[in-house]
Amino acid sequence: MNWFRNTFLFLFTIMALGGCYKNEPIPSADFSYSGNNEFKVPCTVKFTNRSNNAFSYDWYFGDDSTSTDTNPSHIYVTPGKFLVELRSYTESRNEWASKRKEILIKDTVK
Repeated sequence: MNWFRNTFLFLFTIMALGGCYKNEPIPSADFSYSGNNEFKVPCTVKFTNRSNNAFSYDWYFGDDSTSTDTNPSHIYVTPGKFLVELRSYTESRNEWASKRKEILIKDTVK
């Protein structure tokens, strides 16, 4: 009898949890960017989010700075190559996609 009760509780739990999962379209992540000052420091880079089926975003700018804005701007104050990553999430955050692009910020020649 214990086996029957435990099996029933297990199956009931699986069915109940399965009904709570939200069926959402899988997001895609993409972005473009533009910069002022010919990409020389200091450079303000504007990012345009081109993601689909996404509800929230995490941006990583490659210099330990982050943003959750949809279309952020970021100021780079040191030259170098920076790997920028955009993560696009569904509303439940169960599904996500990411896109990475490298940005070259040049030194100012004096």
